[in-house]
Amino acid sequence: MYSTLRTLFAAAVVALALNACSADTDPVAAEASHVITFSAPDGHRAVGTRWDAGDAIGLFMKSAGKPFDAATLSGADANVRYTTVAGDGYFTPTTTALKIGAGQSADFVAYYPYDANVSGGVLTLDIANRQNTPAAIDLLYADNLRNVSSTQSAQALAFRHCMASVTLTLSADATTTCEGVSVSLAAMPTRGKFDLTSGTFTQTSNIGNLPMRVVVSGSSATATALVFPQAEADYLIAVVTLANGSVKTVVLSESQVLESGKNYAYTLRLTDSSANKGEAEATGYARWTETPRITAAQMADANLRYVTHSFTTSGKTVRNYSMLYDTNLKIAYWVAYPLCNFYTRSNVSRTDAWGYDPQFGTAEQPNMTKSIGGYDRGHQIPSADRLVSTEANRQTFYFTNMTPQVGKLNQQVWAELEGKARNWSSNIDTLYVVTGAMPSLPGSTSVKYTNDNDGKRIAVPAYYFKAFARIDRQSGTAYTIAFTFNNETFSGSTFMNQAISVSALEEMTGFTFFPSIDGKYKAAYDATKWN
Repeated sequence: MYSTLRTLFAAAVVALALNACSADTDPVAAEASHVITFSAPDGHRAVGTRWDAGDAIGLFMKSAGKPFDAATLSGADANVRYTTVAGDGYFTPTTTALKIGAGQSADFVAYYPYDANVSGGVLTLDIANRQNTPAAIDLLYADNLRNVSSTQSAQALAFRHCMASVTLTLSADATTTCEGVSVSLAAMPTRGKFDLTSGTFTQTSNIGNLPMRVVVSGSSATATALVFPQAEADYLIAVVTLANGSVKTVVLSESQVLESGKNYAYTLRLTDSSANKGEAEATGYARWTETPRITAAQMADANLRYVTHSFTTSGKTVRNYSMLYDTNLKIAYWVAYPLCNFYTRSNVSRTDAWGYDPQFGTAEQPNMTKSIGGYDRGHQIPSADRLVSTEANRQTFYFTNMTPQVGKLNQQVWAELEGKARNWSSNIDTLYVVTGAMPSLPGSTSVKYTNDNDGKRIAVPAYYFKAFARIDRQSGTAYTIAFTFNNETFSGSTFMNQAISVSALEEMTGFTFFPSIDGKYKAAYDATKWN
């Protein structure tokens, strides 16, 4: 594991044998009776506890105080390879030897591992298919040696890690195993350019899935990856594939900054959700922590459509919400979405952009340009949950996100719960939400209908629900709670009177919520965690 295999900021001891020679105006090119050698007697290296035979570092040497220029980056003292032949940490020149003239001084830049293809002081690193050999991509860099004279010796070259690392600890429950598991990080850059003159990455590219190195030990496994640093907060998403082909997409963080030299650790409990229900799970659909399980039968139902809506901000595509929509009943059984400060920040005002969902035909959704049958046009994902951009807010006014909802429910306790959810989300990393509308009460198949503004028939939900989950990123503990409301005027004193466990909601609806979360966290709820 990255954090345990090597101290993040390791100092390699470097001994410079700098003996005097005849005076020369160019200290770098001067002849000397002894060449410069390097050693790391502490045995620290990029990965592991000792150097391996043949490990090599690259060095640049220039006259002290002078800038790196074209001559320095391409001359005889540029990218000089030194190797520890025996793996004992003592480095000697592979071919060319660096020398300092008598009475002169020089500056050094060093990096590990050595790459003969460095051009113009720029190192290109490809990490896509090299995670199983981390020593080959765990870039170290040192530029602390300045104004080294020919009379000095035993200089300390302080290497620092330039990459960040991600560690995902997996554990299996009784329904599955870690054997045969593969893991990748989604939407990560796999190529980068590192400027050896400044010690920074100047470019990252080739965005794609980055395979992680997986080591299985009994009922647990550890997945690790070295990744390029990332100054701006962004999603960190893991795609986990079980041995049986089941794929789970898990959002590790909604807003993760990745800093050089730091390790970011997460935990995940593996649950084969297909073992929890009698029906096989569908494959190949995009899913996140908040996405309820979709069965193969549901995916094959001509009346059911699974759709994800996304929007663009700062040049990036971000998911807005997903839904399981019934084109016959013309309501969504559930709408699932993440909730955090990113989404609720008041960049825009409510758009009131009531309109058809472009991912469906107009005949598949109701015309709700105005209220129908005396009901409110009740949002499943609220407008106030998506004020980050005009596009994100407009998508909450799609007719597919609306249901005929009793006004004194929609405008009172339901709105209070929506506001409370935004309050919960403001104090944590991410709150995962599933809002649903069920056409029949438990144990009944009776469905009530009304007509839309075009005269099309639309189901009136018998009851609504909301399910919430949040995860302690340090411990992996999840906290969940759910609420149900009949589609009628609410007569209770508070929405907390309607709280139930997520497991109980699963029994009522037949859906599996938050399938990546261990069932023990869904079996009960702690009201004190939701004050």
